[in-house]
Amino acid sequence: MKIQNAYELVGKEVFDSNGNSVGRIDKTWKSWNDEYPGWFFGIRPNENTKDTWFRGTNKLIPIYSDYIRDWQDNVTLNKTTEQLGRFWHKAVPCGHTTCPTDELVEKPIYDKNHSRVGTFYAWVESDGTYKNYGCFVDPYLCDTWHMPYNTMMPFPTNYIYDVKDTITLDKTLDELKAYWKNNYNFHFDK
Repeated sequence: MKIQNAYELVGKEVFDSNGNSVGRIDKTWKSWNDEYPGWFFGIRPNENTKDTWFRGTNKLIPIYSDYIRDWQDNVTLNKTTEQLGRFWHKAVPCGHTTCPTDELVEKPIYDKNHSRVGTFYAWVESDGTYKNYGCFVDPYLCDTWHMPYNTMMPFPTNYIYDVKDTITLDKTLDELKAYWKNNYNFHFDK
């Protein structure tokens, strides 16, 4: 769904496509896609949702604005809580191994030279396949590269080299910057 002002959704209660309460939108991040749909949201799950579908996590459940069917006084998704839980727990390639995506959420991301890139907060999937992961870019890089704050930037799932306490990519900062510029027409000011 095209959303003009994502900040209007922060604090609203979220319901799945079956009308079950999921939680409340706690945060929003601007997507690398300025056109459609353009936003990521972090849902703070309520106790029932957290304990039933998301292994008791206190992490935000990331959703893309494509998951939102409509919103007024509350937000209604076009997915069930069961579908969200299935993506949350899906094992994906993580360098030399696999891990559930929920283990990636909120982990710091470093490039192959051990420079801080940002924090893992989201993903984009299509028909059950993860297309990109979302990195909330470190504020230092936002200053250095003249990027807007609160922007989520993509990286392909195969960029992950290793996952332990942090996520290590197999690319340098310059390679990431070139990827964002060449594939998403992202313009770094100055």
